[in-house]
Amino acid sequence: MRPDLAPSGAILLSTCIIAGGIVVGAQTFAVDVPFAPYIMVTLAALVVIGAAMLIISSRGAGAADPSRR
Repeated sequence: MRPDLAPSGAILLSTCIIAGGIVVGAQTFAVDVPFAPYIMVTLAALVVIGAAMLIISSRGAGAADPSRR
């Protein structure tokens, strides 16, 4: 039995998007955010990981239940 990755992926994805929006908003209003480029790259990588978790979860769900076709 494989764990369901959908909730974890959704939480990771939404949290990274919100955090990225906060960093971009802070820079829009000329607030100095230390290491902002590194933070944005890290958040982008985490968004990709979260999206991969959602894709893997959705593919696994379709294969586990053949009656859904």
